[in-house]
Amino acid sequence: MTAFTNAATLILVPALLTGATTATAYAETGPTQVKAACAPAALGYEARARAPIASSVVLITITNKSGAACTIDRFPSVTFGDLDGSARPVPATQSGPRQLAAKGKLYAALRTDDRSSPARYVRSLAVSAEPAAEGTRFTARQIGAPATGIAVYDPITTLWKQSVDEAVASLPAS
Repeated sequence: MTAFTNAATLILVPALLTGATTATAYAETGPTQVKAACAPAALGYEARARAPIASSVVLITITNKSGAACTIDRFPSVTFGDLDGSARPVPATQSGPRQLAAKGKLYAALRTDDRSSPARYVRSLAVSAEPAAEGTRFTARQIGAPATGIAVYDPITTLWKQSVDEAVASLPAS
């Protein structure tokens, strides 16, 4: 009987562990964790050049104006005037959801020019929480850029962060 009991126990233990793992995984990724995408009208944006202007760093702030948490992309989508393409995220990553609390704010730092080659100058940039959205347009004057415009060469953006300091610290050294 002992051999049979031990064999039955060995078969039962992995089954219990598998069941626990499945339940735990479902609880972590289940539907209660997924929030709806933020409605464009619920989002507010700010973009301000950081001093000194020559640093080509812009701080982007996103605010959820609604009373419910929702999701945005994990990094801002930033385009520049009539130039093709957008700022690339650092670290390199794919799009994915990032929760934005009700009435919450998140921050990203944007470096528009890495000074490795001559920059092109644009009169505006647009910021969006989703890559497919048109975004909110800011003129060079609105963000505090020089009269020549926003210098753009190999632009990068950080992921959304909880604080201004964390966002700025996430930019790699130029």
